[in-house]
Amino acid sequence: MSTRTFICQHCQRRVKKNARLKGEQHYCGLAACQQARKDKWERERSRSDPAYLAKRNLAKKNWYRDYPGDRYQHFYRQAHCDYTNSNREKQQKRGKKITGKQAAPKIVKTDSLSSESLIPRGLYMLLPYEKTEREKVVKTDALIVELRSCCDFQGIMLPGTG
Repeated sequence: MSTRTFICQHCQRRVKKNARLKGEQHYCGLAACQQARKDKWERERSRSDPAYLAKRNLAKKNWYRDYPGDRYQHFYRQAHCDYTNSNREKQQKRGKKITGKQAAPKIVKTDSLSSESLIPRGLYMLLPYEKTEREKVVKTDALIVELRSCCDFQGIMLPGTG
C-alpha cells in the first residue's frame, strides 16, 4: 500500500490521505464515514469516562423533558408552517384523486377502525391460529387468532340480556 493512500475503515475504499492531517488517517471525508468515526469516538469515550457518560445522559434527560415525544409533531408543524401547508394541499389533491371529491380537512390515521362495526354483535370463540409451514408471519409479535361464530350454542345468555 502506498504511503499516500489508505483504506477507509468504514467504506473500505482506497483514498488519498489528507496532507493537512498529522498522524494516521483511518476515515475518508464522506459524511457517512465521518459520522461512523464520531460514533466510534463517542462509544469509546462513554465506555472509558463515567463523567462524560453521566453528563451526556443528563443532557439527554433535559432534552426529552423540554421536547416530549407526544408533542413532537405539534412543535414540528409550528416551526415548519410552509411544509405543513404544502403537505395539507398535497393531501387534499391525493384525496380528491382517489375519491373524486374534496378530501376531509384532517386525516390523522387512515387505518383506524371506523365507527361502523366490521363484525356483527354476537358470541364468538377465539382459537389459536394454526399456520402452515409455507405461510410467513412478518410481524412476529402480533396476536393472530381464528374467530369462529358460536351461533350453534344454546342456553348461553349474554350478560344484561335477561
